[in-house]
Amino acid sequence: MASYKLNIATVRGCPPAAQVAQAMKEFGLPEEAEFGVLNVTATPQAVFGTVVRKTRQSLPQLDAATGEITASAVERVTLYPFSVKPSAEILEVYAGTAAGIEQVGLFLAGQLALPTVVEAIERDVADMVEKLAKVTERFCLQSVRISDYAHNSYMAGPYVPKFLDSDHGRDFMAEYAEQVTAARVRFSGKAGRIGVNLSPKACFGYSCDEEDQALAQNILRKLA
Repeated sequence: MASYKLNIATVRGCPPAAQVAQAMKEFGLPEEAEFGVLNVTATPQAVFGTVVRKTRQSLPQLDAATGEITASAVERVTLYPFSVKPSAEILEVYAGTAAGIEQVGLFLAGQLALPTVVEAIERDVADMVEKLAKVTERFCLQSVRISDYAHNSYMAGPYVPKFLDSDHGRDFMAEYAEQVTAARVRFSGKAGRIGVNLSPKACFGYSCDEEDQALAQNILRKLA
């Protein structure tokens, strides 16, 4: 099984796909710029590409001869593979966390000067669990993360119970619905089991057989 990401956001004010692709090609991969375009392709409905973000990071090093600590700057490169569907007003980022959505939004609006506004999609974790339970086969709620849970006076703080029975897990989650911050579920795909991490934003981490990747993406897109 392989691990994947699907982070979904809305993007408003985006020009047609051909215009976005052309702007990305013209921007290219400047040597000194923070952002760059590694690749880009387009269809009449969508743009697919990878944005590179370069940052400098200071790493401490020990000089064994003198016992002194020195620092040297190294370049760190982060890749953001993504797609934009202007007519549907959807941005998808296939790596990283919700922060990746913000970085791609900064690139589109700041570096390409496009009139775009990117916004995260807020979703209720308990609601997503119930939807998946209805539309998938052999659904299982594996665990949830609860904030500010206090079982007794000696125990308080984040709580991540695991469940052997989905019904018991869903009852527990319903009782603490307002405090649920994440959940882990799994269900059947065509080639095997699909595991998904759910969060209050439409940012999903999932693992599955490569053959089931398209199926998993289609199911998760319906949650957004």
